[in-house]
Amino acid sequence: MLALLGTRRWIGGLLFALAFAVVCSLLGRWQWDESQAPHGDLQNLAYAFNWWLFAAVGLGIYGKALRDEARRVADPSARPVGLAGVPLTERAPIEETQDDEVDAWNAWLAELNTKARQ
Repeated sequence: MLALLGTRRWIGGLLFALAFAVVCSLLGRWQWDESQAPHGDLQNLAYAFNWWLFAAVGLGIYGKALRDEARRVADPSARPVGLAGVPLTERAPIEETQDDEVDAWNAWLAELNTKARQ
């Protein structure tokens, strides 16, 4: 994993994630100051927490991407895992069914498409 951290791609990603977090934190601080001002209200306070949440989510996404990439590098045969923990390759296949209404709808859309192109 340490070799992964030294690549240009991940250093650039880290710099971007940190810059994003700093900007969001500063915007959150600004909204906090606005909420404490005489003209401030609850909306400014909510925006302050919203900006801080954006910063945390951005760093969390960077951390998850880094962890997933490290797992992929460590074990190239591992299958990617989705959000629910289910490997992406194990999802149920979409069943092809014969449906006359859907076929008629698709034929009508294809006809409209050819007329629109003329």
